[in-house]
Amino acid sequence: MHLLNRIRVLDLSRLLPGPLATMLLADMGADVIKVEEPTIGDYMRTGSATDELAGMMRSFLCINRNKRDIAIDFRADEGRQVIYDLASSCDVFVESARPGALTRLGLGYDRIRLVNPRIVYCSVTGFGQTGPLAQLATHGGAFDAVTGMVAPPTAENDVAVPDRPNPSYPRGGIYGGWMAALGICGALIQARDAGEGAYLDISCADSTLMALAGEMLPVLNGTVVASPASREGRRSAKAGYYQTKDDRWILLQSIEQHFWEHFCEVVGRPDLAGRGDWSASRMELASNDGDLHEELVKVFRTRTREEWTAIFVDNDIAGAPYYPRDEVENAELFKAREMVVEQRWPGTGSLKMVGTPIKVAGQDFPIPTPAPEVGQHTAGVLAEIGYTEGQVRALMERGLVA
Repeated sequence: MHLLNRIRVLDLSRLLPGPLATMLLADMGADVIKVEEPTIGDYMRTGSATDELAGMMRSFLCINRNKRDIAIDFRADEGRQVIYDLASSCDVFVESARPGALTRLGLGYDRIRLVNPRIVYCSVTGFGQTGPLAQLATHGGAFDAVTGMVAPPTAENDVAVPDRPNPSYPRGGIYGGWMAALGICGALIQARDAGEGAYLDISCADSTLMALAGEMLPVLNGTVVASPASREGRRSAKAGYYQTKDDRWILLQSIEQHFWEHFCEVVGRPDLAGRGDWSASRMELASNDGDLHEELVKVFRTRTREEWTAIFVDNDIAGAPYYPRDEVENAELFKAREMVVEQRWPGTGSLKMVGTPIKVAGQDFPIPTPAPEVGQHTAGVLAEIGYTEGQVRALMERGLVA
């Protein structure tokens, strides 16, 4: 993919949100240079031995694909100078340290823009650069907590109750990565047109709240009380999951009048078409209509999931089949969209991963390079910005780069 072919990114981030953002940029063709400290590195590289391939965590391999790696001790003066030299040739600088940490090291936005006024500098943190929680240590589940996405365990079963349909826990770091990539692309346009860079303050908690914007609207405007325990009492007959003949599931979403009446006609139940009142709204959920729900339970038990899917597609019925995660790879939907890709390592094995949802007509999505080893591209990258072999060797001998 060539959307960002001439864009170079200097990535000092680690763990999930920042590297996910730069993965998205790399997938679109940007030259992403991942910076790690020689003795520490990104500690998402290693973990459980059962989840490793080629000596690295599978999740690390996925979100660091299509990147190059350079190892620099940027806590030392000469190491910081290497960062300045690199930043002068880059379009984007990404970091995920706690607010103020890189500024104290001389690598904050005000310092970096002195060597490159056009640079887009993006800080990806848990709670942003400002506010009462800015310095709070955190992991992904914290963003689910502060936005109400997942409630505390209930007294009855000690299980966290989601306050929205089927959340995957936790998502906050992923939302933060997405928003960072989006903001960077917007800021690159400004830098191109105005010749001026930008500082982006991306909060994973903010990003999670944005992902919940639809669910928040009724809460913010006083039309519903947000309570995980009350979800069962608000069950909708016309918008919900039903078990099929083969013990699979399908989602019905016929909540508009024309969709609902057409569904009833197609399934041979015209007697149900009048169930609902659309006088006050274009959508009618049949909430708490237990009798209708029971009738639909019987209807959906008459055919298999694939039979219902074909009926939905052929007859313009709103809904979708439910695929458990272990069926997603072989679902025709995602096979047709080429959403599962595979990277092979000679003598080690292969890793299947989710591809990019950004499809560009006439452009393929290759993975020409797997996630790099620490410092794998140090010599080559420094040569590109004018360092001689002797200079690189001297830096390596002193442990400033690796």
